[in-house]
Amino acid sequence: MDPIAFSELRFLAPARILVGTGCRSELPRLLAEAGRRNPLVVVDPRIGDAPALRDLLALLTVGGSAAAICDEVPGEPYVETAEAIAVRLRAGQHDAVIAIGGGSVIDAAKGAALAATNPGRLVSYEGLDRFEAMPLPVYALPTTAGTGSEVTRVTVLGATDPIRKISIKGARLVPAAALVDPDFLRSVPPRVAAAAATDALTHALEAYLRPASSPVSRALGIRAAVLILRVMAAGTSFMESRHLLDLATGSMLAGLAFGNSDVGPVHCLAESIGAVYKAPHGAANAVLLGPTLRYYGSAVDAALAEVTRSAWPDLFGSASDAVAASALVEGVARFVGGAGIGTMLEMCGGQIDLELISALAETNNSNASGPVPMRAADYRRILQGML
Repeated sequence: MDPIAFSELRFLAPARILVGTGCRSELPRLLAEAGRRNPLVVVDPRIGDAPALRDLLALLTVGGSAAAICDEVPGEPYVETAEAIAVRLRAGQHDAVIAIGGGSVIDAAKGAALAATNPGRLVSYEGLDRFEAMPLPVYALPTTAGTGSEVTRVTVLGATDPIRKISIKGARLVPAAALVDPDFLRSVPPRVAAAAATDALTHALEAYLRPASSPVSRALGIRAAVLILRVMAAGTSFMESRHLLDLATGSMLAGLAFGNSDVGPVHCLAESIGAVYKAPHGAANAVLLGPTLRYYGSAVDAALAEVTRSAWPDLFGSASDAVAASALVEGVARFVGGAGIGTMLEMCGGQIDLELISALAETNNSNASGPVPMRAADYRRILQGML
């Protein structure tokens, strides 16, 4: 008898994913159903007095008592950020974490939920499934369409000894629920929103281009990329109300795609630059995506062409792979340039240590997930081409 060839697909996602305008109003019900009565709200201080946040906090007020709030997450969270929140979780005997913010806030909340129930320093849990106790449940409400952290099994935090970004991964880090409400996007500054959107596109494309991605991740990746690219095609009008649901949905689907696969070389560079120079993660991915795709060359033409044809069949349905792929890359470059996100050198304070960043990128645990083999010399060439 011939051997049976098969593959096993494991798919991780929050038990509850709510998507749509106003879905934030369902959070009290989800908490009540799970018996969670004393949550800590970790909120991005940069949201300010946004109507959607004000509405949600009012819903969380019970018997005249407002929910406990922590609003001390910096733009790029560190291990110490999450550990400080964990101290508050334990001191207040909180039984859940509500994360309202971008990827920084959600990652910090996930790290804090883990640190609250597991001993020692968070750096000791770097890698896959290295913690024993179940983290506190996290209820994630993204306020930017970027990281997709609301649906993933990973938290990325800065570490200082040595300087790097660490990834803590595990199925038990997937939030209990994700509430993807596009109303939260209305308060995001356009430049920040553009960087976040390109970050989400990076997730979608890196999951799609990874040779080892499952059919599920590839399907999610291409659909996410199509939604985001169509929104980006609106140029400076991409944040109009009619685009927000597609943008939020695309970001969430991209999170599911890479959360069940991996990211790749764009993130290896962005995380290295973020660790050393504290460059905003989304902005770093945004400026690096186009140059990295160009560096891959014809090796990714067929895959990128499939994305382009799916997004605009009337325009590129009969175009060659090279033409369709080039249209995608050039479209990303136009969007990033027009959004005023900045340059890589500006994000690094005017100078960059090419050798250090290239070496860090090569040692990143996602380096092997790219569509072509990448060494430090390859990363250095990409960076040199951007100077």
